[in-house]
Amino acid sequence: PTSGSKEDHVSMSAHAALKCEQVVRNLEQVLAIEILSACQALDLLKPLRPARPVEAVRAAVRRAVPPLAADRPLSPDIEAVRRLLVSGALLAAVESVAGPLA
Repeated sequence: PTSGSKEDHVSMSAHAALKCEQVVRNLEQVLAIEILSACQALDLLKPLRPARPVEAVRAAVRRAVPPLAADRPLSPDIEAVRRLLVSGALLAAVESVAGPLA
């Protein structure tokens, strides 16, 4: 029911759920790109070292994706980082040095 206890015959809930799924997929892509960019920046700042949790994430990403040394398509790298993010591997890397976050 939506208004005055009357049933909504033109429900948009299915459309909203599909839109939400698309938004989540896009967010995963954006976060993967941001993480990949941050890791590249950290590599360029060597010999400076980040905090241990950040270094744990960088190390996890670098096990899956090599640093960008020459021009190449980045979609496989972005997808690899997205999989790490979705699988919880990056959270596990942080928690391995910082302890439980939740």
